Amino acid sequence: MQIINIEREMDRFVIHFETRRHQINAFALATSLSGLAEAVREASLIVNPGYSVEVVVEAFDEGSFEAVVKTIFQKTQNIFSSEAAKAVIYGIIASYIAAKMMGTSDPIIIVNDNSVTVEYGDTKVIVPRDIHEAQKQVEKSKRFENAMGQVFRGAESDTTVTALRIDPSNKKQKGPEVPRDMFVRFDTRIIDENGNRIIVEYANLEISRAILARGRRKWEFYWRGVKISAPVTDRSFYNKFFAHEITVAPGDVLKAVIRIVQCQDKDSGIYRNDSYEVIEVIEHIPRLRQTSIQPKP
Repeated sequence: MQIINIEREMDRFVIHFETRRHQINAFALATSLSGLAEAVREASLIVNPGYSVEVVVEAFDEGSFEAVVKTIFQKTQNIFSSEAAKAVIYGIIASYIAAKMMGTSDPIIIVNDNSVTVEYGDTKVIVPRDIHEAQKQVEKSKRFENAMGQVFRGAESDTTVTALRIDPSNKKQKGPEVPRDMFVRFDTRIIDENGNRIIVEYANLEISRAILARGRRKWEFYWRGVKISAPVTDRSFYNKFFAHEITVAPGDVLKAVIRIVQCQDKDSGIYRNDSYEVIEVIEHIPRLRQTSIQPKP
């Protein structure tokens, strides 16, 4: 029987791309890291209320291709938060990956005092009990699910990547390794009744033209160097704008969740992006402006 032990990790873990070349396509890496950062953020919002989390790439390590990721927790002004941030994010992600790899079969779950053993046929996954309970909370989040899907879509976009693994940084234990043919299990894209494919992604959108009124009139953005048009339908964003909490100008960036509708070409079977919608604004980032330095008299 294969045994997978999910470790507790304080603040660092390693995303490992198995590839023959010891290098990876920059777009694939950026897409996967962006998805991982959003998955960490969403998991932390659920299990660590009152804390914000920043995800940074700390170093590139030896291996087929590895990036060391560090999480930095900061306490917010939430007066209800008296506990320290729980160091369970790595465990949540690793146990989620293990569960997805095992498919939809009903597992045998054995709950002990400090751990939970989940048996999927001939594979046994051992998880600290608090991490198992946290994972059950987090996996209900569509945002977390979409973000993890982006991790594997990024890896899949580089044809040389044969597997992906997220390890604890101490190197004593490897995380569950996902072979390329299982990447599709993490794909959360939906096919609607018209045969169109719906994708939800996290994006940094540079504002070219803003529509400062509620409704479905389309803003203009640059995303990955390409100009797109999309309405902003996040009501809370407009509430903040009309309350004068934020000021929007061309060149500013919206860190946002976008909904993409893709239509399939009947002859080639290829999906192309047809329309965009900004369904949530996570953060507004003002454009950096140069300031002149006056010479001393």
